[in-house]
Amino acid sequence: MSTSNPRGFQGALRFTREALAILISIISFIISSVNVYVTNLKAPDLSMIVAPYINQIVDNASLNESFFIPLTVVNRGAKPGSLLSFELNVTYFPTGDQETYYGQYFSLDDQPESPGAFFAPINLEGYSADSRTVCFYPLGERRGNFFAQIGTYEFTVTGVAANVRGDSQKRIIQEFRIELTQEMYDQMQKAPDLEYSYPMRIEVTSSRRSLIDILRNIGK
Repeated sequence: MSTSNPRGFQGALRFTREALAILISIISFIISSVNVYVTNLKAPDLSMIVAPYINQIVDNASLNESFFIPLTVVNRGAKPGSLLSFELNVTYFPTGDQETYYGQYFSLDDQPESPGAFFAPINLEGYSADSRTVCFYPLGERRGNFFAQIGTYEFTVTGVAANVRGDSQKRIIQEFRIELTQEMYDQMQKAPDLEYSYPMRIEVTSSRRSLIDILRNIGK
């Protein structure tokens, strides 16, 4: 015949309650710590997104070839971050030839095909974003068009972020491709000395998505 032990049962129940209270306290502490880190302590985490279109412009004054690329810069960190500069490398796949351009201006807000203010670092508060059209020009005089042959071009945009941890400056990279078709080439030949843009098929290689956007012909 079994006999119950009220004291043992009450002791076990008390222990279970205390253990449960401690466990809840630990979980609450972990959640609070994560929340403090995410909202206040997380280092700047910068990335950028390229719009599904770009403008290729031939400057009337210098005849330099340039690319106007709309970019959205995102900070997924809690602390402020800055992008100090942008560089653009364009590679023509059939031959492997490459040219480099540098972010030197922002476009005008009401005239996105025209350069406006000189480029300045883009500063972002925590968990924020900013959209700009960056105007990429070659350094010095480089007349003529590199983007002027039928075939596939790869564009690599590199942004240099401010040093926040004592390490080397972080670089963020976005790549996409443009197929210069016969139709686009024919449009380029119609107005060689005017500012112009034309239909472009852009493939964002980082996410393997195909994006299509038809641009108006500014030269018309």
